[in-house]
Amino acid sequence: MSTLIKTDIAIVGAGIAGICSAVSAAREGCKVVLIESFSYVGGLATGGMVSPFMKHEVRGKSLVEGIFKELKDRIRADGGLIDNGFSADVFRDTATIMLSEAGVDLYLNSKLIEVERDTTKIKELTVIKENVTIKIQAEQFIDTSGDAVLAFLSDAPYEISDEQQAMTLFFKMKNIDLKNAIDYVKNNPDDFFPWSTKAYDPAHIASVAGYYSFIKKAQAQGSLSDAVQYIFFSTLPEPGTASFNCVNLLGFDGTKAKDLEDAYLEGRTQIADIVKILKNIPGFVKARLAKIADRVGVRETRRVIGDYVMTADDIRQGRKFKDAIAKACYGIDIHGQKEDESIMEELPEGEYYEIPKQTLFVKSVLNLQAAGRCISSTREGQAALRIMPTCAATGEAAGKIAAKAINTNKTIREV
Repeated sequence: MSTLIKTDIAIVGAGIAGICSAVSAAREGCKVVLIESFSYVGGLATGGMVSPFMKHEVRGKSLVEGIFKELKDRIRADGGLIDNGFSADVFRDTATIMLSEAGVDLYLNSKLIEVERDTTKIKELTVIKENVTIKIQAEQFIDTSGDAVLAFLSDAPYEISDEQQAMTLFFKMKNIDLKNAIDYVKNNPDDFFPWSTKAYDPAHIASVAGYYSFIKKAQAQGSLSDAVQYIFFSTLPEPGTASFNCVNLLGFDGTKAKDLEDAYLEGRTQIADIVKILKNIPGFVKARLAKIADRVGVRETRRVIGDYVMTADDIRQGRKFKDAIAKACYGIDIHGQKEDESIMEELPEGEYYEIPKQTLFVKSVLNLQAAGRCISSTREGQAALRIMPTCAATGEAAGKIAAKAINTNKTIREV
């Protein structure tokens, strides 16, 4: 059984880039289909429980406004945001409402399996949903899948590193005595990253990374994987809760289903061992594991090759562009594999870079853009652009460009 759908714009991937892209295009009056392989929207922000929103402000001013700001404001109004730390559930619900209000046709549990294209244009997508084949025809297409699935299946040019960045698996704990936990950080500064919060204020997010001595002791006893480097948590809006990002999954390929399954199992093992360690740390004696993310946190897979490829030099030099569609200030952040050194480069305070329109346009395909994690960039460039605020900005831009191309009868490169 097969169904044919005709629309103006088809978007693959309902993470934050796809959400902002779809809402942006629909608000311009276009018919938009948003395709997502999972049963919910939000991608790693929801299913991966990735929190908080990483740095996107310069001198107290946000570099990303628009739909991202609206999303944040609505999450905050529902009690799901403290500073830049958010509730995954509130994020999911808010984004779903925004998509519905904009009139986006949302196809969840829908897997893209085939792309039909001629020499220069994509013509049709084939999607499987509950054993039903759906054919989707559109004028414009946007890949916000994170893994460049649409570009890959359309034989568009892309790159993928021999060794991708290490993966993670987020988890949440509850019943934490946060004041006691932060007091311990204050009294033992040598055991933590220097930037760790040292004064607890329930009105603001607290971020802590370290516990080196506990990590070393557990690894010496053989009760913790040597891959784990530190324990890192950020508080969440719910009292006594925090999101943990310290699982370190090495040697896995985020484009392979078996690797993702194995990485998830390894992640759960590391989490169990980390939770045991935390039970002996001030502030966590009565804490409990509340939830483990549904999916592994993948930082890097395929990147499209666009009309312009964003580089490390563009990031480091704070480069500006005449055709800029977004601003960002997050530096190059590479979580290395076993033989790959990790990198964390911060821009000088007050500096930012811009992202040109040409990074969205996929080479050799006239009606395909890519935004979010799979945007056109080098490995180092992608390591800066992959954070959610920047993905939201590039997604919104791609949606608006596609809509304007349709509404003005132009190509995306002419907009």
